[in-house]
Amino acid sequence: MSRRLKFFLIATGIFLAMEWRSLFYYFSPPPEFGKGEVTLYATDWCPYCKKTRTLLEQKGVTYKEYNIETSEEGRDQYQRLAGKGVPVLLIDKEVVRGYNEKNIVAALGHWQQSQAGKKESKANR
Repeated sequence: MSRRLKFFLIATGIFLAMEWRSLFYYFSPPPEFGKGEVTLYATDWCPYCKKTRTLLEQKGVTYKEYNIETSEEGRDQYQRLAGKGVPVLLIDKEVVRGYNEKNIVAALGHWQQSQAGKKESKANR
């Protein structure tokens, strides 16, 4: 076995040992705690979290926020979403990591369409 291959296998093993939980959560479907809601996992000091709050307010979106530094429930949910940085948005069942206005607006658009569809189907009953 070559030295490069040995190095690669050892490095991969170390990485997996260190990051197995995050990888498990990353590839598993989002938890059920975001049913039909918008949830923001953030900190008080993060400038991108502030930008995310502003964007959500501009779009008129009602959301639930967890400060991952002070809320045990929020921190647990954040870890289950394989959070590595902030902000993390859970929009219904779609996870948006970091502040990327284009991705956030697209996810909100999908969510708003699904909400409108649910309201329409209830009205037709």
